[in-house]
Parts: sequence; structure tokens; C-alpha cells
Amino acid sequence: MKKIMTILFGTGLIFISMAAFSQTTLKIGHVDIAEILAVLPERDSAASVIEKESKEIQSTYDDMTAVYNKMLDDYEKGQSTYSEPVKKIKESELMDKEKRLQEFGQNASANLQKRNSELIQPILNKILKAVDKVAAENGFTYILDVSKGSVVYTSKDSQNINPLVLKILKPL
Repeated sequence: MKKIMTILFGTGLIFISMAAFSQTTLKIGHVDIAEILAVLPERDSAASVIEKESKEIQSTYDDMTAVYNKMLDDYEKGQSTYSEPVKKIKESELMDKEKRLQEFGQNASANLQKRNSELIQPILNKILKAVDKVAAENGFTYILDVSKGSVVYTSKDSQNINPLVLKILKPL
């Protein structure tokens, strides 16, 4: 019985060691997509479009603010001379102008964020395709994006594939 247990134990160890050696080794790499995005010329083009649109919106907002401030000054200067019905109309106009100013600011901010996403998404898709190509060509099992902040440790054995991705995106 002791001999059978020893044989079973030895056979079990052989199977366990065979299973451990038969598993493929993981090849892990990491990439910093934000860093790659920052060096691509397409990003500069997108940033200039957003900057131009931001200036246009800011100019419109400044004009609207100037009109509102003039209305407010005029109201404050003439407030003592206005009859009650005129006073209420002027206050209503001021509140309406202030509300539209606030709505414009909120809508402008949301539209700029949406526009930025529209311009950046194709560039990100291009980067991700390059990452996929590098991973496939070099046999990586996993590629981690360290720019997301969720990777808390990167081993020295993890390969930085930024140069490989940039080589695909910016051929010499």
C-alpha cells in the first residue's frame, strides 16, 4: 500500500510539473497612449481647431457679457426714475439675459468637449491599431496602458512598446 501511494504521489508530481511547463509564458508590454498622442502631428491639428473654436466662443461670450453689463448699468442708473411696471420689465429682461448667458456658457463647454472627442477619437483609433499590430507582430499576450493610472506596478520584464508604436505611426 505504501508503495502504491509513493507511485501515485510521484506520478502526480510528474503530471503537475508537466502541466506547469506546458503553459505558455506571458509576454507583457506597456504603452503610454497619452505620451504617444502628445507627439503626433494630428494632435496639434486637432488642438488648433479646438483653440480656434474656443476663441470664437469666448469672443461671443464676451460680447454677450458686455451687452448684459450695459443693460445692468443702464438699469442701475435709471432705477430710481422707472415706474413700477417699467422696473419689472427691465428686471425681467436682465434676468432673461443672465439666464441666456449662463446657458450659452454651459452649452459652449459641452459642445467643445464633444468636438474635442470627435477630433481625438480617430487619432486614438489609429494608435490602438498600431498597438494591436505591434502586439501581434511581437507575440505579446497583454499590453497595458500606463497612462490610464490603473497600472500600479510595471516590472523591468515588461517591455515598453512606445517606440515600436511610434515607428508604425511615424515612419521615417
